[in-house]
Amino acid sequence: MAVKNPGLELQLVADSPDPSSRAEIGSDGSDTKIDMDDDSFGKSSPKGEDPKYEIKWVKYILILGKPPPLTARQWNVFGLLSLAGMMTTYDDTLKSVGLEQIQESLDISDSDVSYVIAIIRMGVLLAIFLSLAADKMGRRPLLLTTIMGFAVMSAITAAAMNVVWFTVCQFFAKMFLHTEYMLSNVSILEEFDTGTRGWAVGAISALCVIGSGLCIIIYGPVGSYSYGWRILYAIGVVPLLVLAYMRRKLPETRMFLKSKDDAAKNAVSGEDNMNQTSWQKVKSFFSPLQKLEGHHLRLANACLLLFVRGFCGFPAEFFMFKVLQEKFGYTTLEVTAITIGGGMVSIFAYVSAGKLSDWAGRRPVLSVVYATYFTFLILFYNSPGGALTVIFWILFAASMFGLDVLNSALVSEVFPTKARATASTISVIVGVVGTIVGIIVEGAIYGTTRSHWSATTYVAIPGFSCIGLVWLLPESAFENLIEE
Repeated sequence: MAVKNPGLELQLVADSPDPSSRAEIGSDGSDTKIDMDDDSFGKSSPKGEDPKYEIKWVKYILILGKPPPLTARQWNVFGLLSLAGMMTTYDDTLKSVGLEQIQESLDISDSDVSYVIAIIRMGVLLAIFLSLAADKMGRRPLLLTTIMGFAVMSAITAAAMNVVWFTVCQFFAKMFLHTEYMLSNVSILEEFDTGTRGWAVGAISALCVIGSGLCIIIYGPVGSYSYGWRILYAIGVVPLLVLAYMRRKLPETRMFLKSKDDAAKNAVSGEDNMNQTSWQKVKSFFSPLQKLEGHHLRLANACLLLFVRGFCGFPAEFFMFKVLQEKFGYTTLEVTAITIGGGMVSIFAYVSAGKLSDWAGRRPVLSVVYATYFTFLILFYNSPGGALTVIFWILFAASMFGLDVLNSALVSEVFPTKARATASTISVIVGVVGTIVGIIVEGAIYGTTRSHWSATTYVAIPGFSCIGLVWLLPESAFENLIEE
């Protein structure tokens, strides 16, 4: 990969044991060699800063907007997490687009499907243990674990013969998926600078939508068959395994390494740690929870925001493909055309929301996006059909994408490094509990109305309170991350 700018020439050759596997940077006729396999790669240069550069071809990926100059280390982290995100969103989208066929194959009735999905989403509750490990062991080893675990569960899901088999596999897949999602966001926030964090989270989220688009494209021709969802799950496994192998090059985040170094300097002695009793080791594993002291009110506010967002919004997001097919009568191919066409427009919201919040602040932008999201959610589910329905869906989807970016950034940025993964996961878990309660309440209302569209609307109305709940959290866009 070669990048040329006036006065700057950078050439990268990765994964080569040869001494020529180096980056050469010349700004004044001299050469500076950086060994990509050396432990010092990515650390500060003698002048105190890593060299930053642009990759020219990246700007032609329009959904990324105008990428800022990044260090080689940041480009590496950005690329590896983006590729993995594409495949995890592929798999997560599959349950929604293939719902009709999954119900038919596994004999799941409309009255039971909400409860099946609620049980699957409870897998996120176990993600807290993986997140505690990430705050103790590091982001990198857990990111390697989650991608492999997710691949295995997806493979077993493809062979599911009954609803119990499907539910158990997806329960554990959800545990790995949400830990992967949360740790990816934490890694980005800990690697990127104050002025680029929003762009980075938004850009990766935008690229992840490619995975959803791929799932929808493949769904078009095979989705009408009862076994089509099995093919889609099987297809998604291979790239996950390849990415698990590629991810061995993923570095640990600099802020976590600094946090560990500081903790080591403050430790009484290494020998004391080696002689810990079993109970002391258990207490040490849960120590990130103690590091949240002084941030409990902030954590409660983050949890409240994500609970309401999950309760009021998730049922609509889950049933949106079902409503296109059942209520508005679109075929699988037509659903594919609508979601691909509209999705290509709406995914620009990812980068736009991130960059705008870097400039205007997370809270004001998030408030506007929440108002847009719930407004067009309700309009979509109660539209008369035709072009107006498609327009409402595009605006609903665009604001949904924007919420993903802004919630992830705001909730992760307001906690200290030593407990960031744990705090983020607790907040996400409470948010998922909200989705579980929301889908159960939607199912109960469906039992009365016999209409998922009406039930989803009723559940969504309290969601407008999120516009105010955002302001219970501090503004984080203009500050460096908390390191203590």
